[in-house]
Amino acid sequence: MKGLAIVWALIVSALGAEVKDGPNQHKLVVVPAGSYALGDASHKLNKPHEFKTAGFSISDAETTNAQFAAFVAATGYKTWAERNGWSLVGGEGSAEWVWTKMAGANWRHPFGPDGPDAEKLPQHPVTQISGEDARAYCKWIGGRLPTIDEWETAARAGVRTEFPWGKSFETLKTNTWNGIDHRKNTREDGHVLTAPIRSYPPNAWGLYDVIGNVFEYCEGHPPWMSSDQAEQRICGRGGSWWCSSHCCNFHNLLDIGSMIKTASLPNQGFRVVFP
Repeated sequence: MKGLAIVWALIVSALGAEVKDGPNQHKLVVVPAGSYALGDASHKLNKPHEFKTAGFSISDAETTNAQFAAFVAATGYKTWAERNGWSLVGGEGSAEWVWTKMAGANWRHPFGPDGPDAEKLPQHPVTQISGEDARAYCKWIGGRLPTIDEWETAARAGVRTEFPWGKSFETLKTNTWNGIDHRKNTREDGHVLTAPIRSYPPNAWGLYDVIGNVFEYCEGHPPWMSSDQAEQRICGRGGSWWCSSHCCNFHNLLDIGSMIKTASLPNQGFRVVFP
């Protein structure tokens, strides 16, 4: 049975996975039941391990401003940043690893009141969403966040390399930071901040932006995270527009980041899983 599951996973990788319509205009990629090889011997924290699943469906793209707006319109939900009255922002001109407290920064105005307006960017991924906000959206829509192993399974789409497309990073295949530091973005990939979903080629199963654009929240915690940390934090995978080889170098299939579950940033987003 194990051999058949692995063969099936390879067939799906070669042919592309089934895609179906989901609620609130989500497109869902079907990941079949099976055993999947994750991690890598060269990685200090994500060692080789097998993940067994009964199968699940995962949104092909990150949740958008328009999709989150529909949730807010239906429920009146207020995000943590809205309730706090501020959040952290950063972008071109910032020092490395420096985020600035900004009054009025929230999912509607991810970079503050004078920055881009989410309403005018409906197909960009929603950001300034905390882990708890993402969970609330998922519950409303009848889904949940992926686990860290479900995310890696879907993001890999059967490959064993560091990136969905191969062993080496390729600038034009994803939205990350272009430049030696955050003082200046050289704009090779066409975007400085977020990009509209599906702007870059998908992986072999049809998932977009598994690398770059925004970090994606995931449930569960890796072995190196203590249970106390796991109570306070939520994991994120895939990297973002902020990531580069010089700063936040997590734009790959192996690294697992985390942040406080009630905090939000303009490079954090999520996609949804359905059983």
